[in-house]
Amino acid sequence: MKKLAFSPTVTLCLVALYSIAFAPLTWATIPAKITLATTHWPPYTSSYQDDQPGIVYEYVTAILASHDIHLEVQRYPWLRAIKLAEEGHQIHGLLTAVQEEAPSLQFTQTPIMQYKVNFYTQSDAQWVYENADSLNNIPTPLSIILGYGYGSPVDEFINNPQNRSKLNILSGDDAQTRLLKMLQYQRAAVIIEDELVVNYYLNDTFKVRYAGTLSQSPFYLALNPNLPWANELITLLNKEFKSAENLLYLQSLVQKYSQKTVN
Repeated sequence: MKKLAFSPTVTLCLVALYSIAFAPLTWATIPAKITLATTHWPPYTSSYQDDQPGIVYEYVTAILASHDIHLEVQRYPWLRAIKLAEEGHQIHGLLTAVQEEAPSLQFTQTPIMQYKVNFYTQSDAQWVYENADSLNNIPTPLSIILGYGYGSPVDEFINNPQNRSKLNILSGDDAQTRLLKMLQYQRAAVIIEDELVVNYYLNDTFKVRYAGTLSQSPFYLALNPNLPWANELITLLNKEFKSAENLLYLQSLVQKYSQKTVN
């Protein structure tokens, strides 16, 4: 049988076509430094100890450092943090968020961790949250933080114009401290806050009454979807947030920060 002979030019063309057809997909390289925005949310993203930057702050910093990526975290009032992440100029995303808060961003599919959203009242109150119907007779004012996603059915209650007079809405930085002080000084009847956050602030002179759990919900890391390397970093973090070794490290951070309180 006569063998087919190819000229050098044809051979090079065939090699090039083969390389294109079977080349692995490549993504943009993740930069050596990324910048994420957050708000003052101890003990998750900050604390009052200089050597304790926050559970999630330490956790994500360590994960990225293992891939030679330096994480810079900048703190803003929450709505400002979201806006900067959506603009995507200097801020690449949000260190912690839920999709209801910033639906235009791209979220990890694997959560960073869970947070437990509870209702708290003054110590002599009787009201307890059991289900959506409990909101019909909630003591007022209910104090909340502007821009936070609390989950259903509270978000629907908050967004109902008929309930506006029942709400006291806080904005700006350090809102958690002010929220708890409003309850302490009887300027709020009910607040909604994460269990670790409240426990972080409680001390011998400041008591609150647990009044039921709204939900135990996941939160995520979010990136501006226009970043050319967003998909690659999301994929990396999805894997790392599932790692058994990392989950043990996260548990150790939670235990460490649970021992810290603010006087």
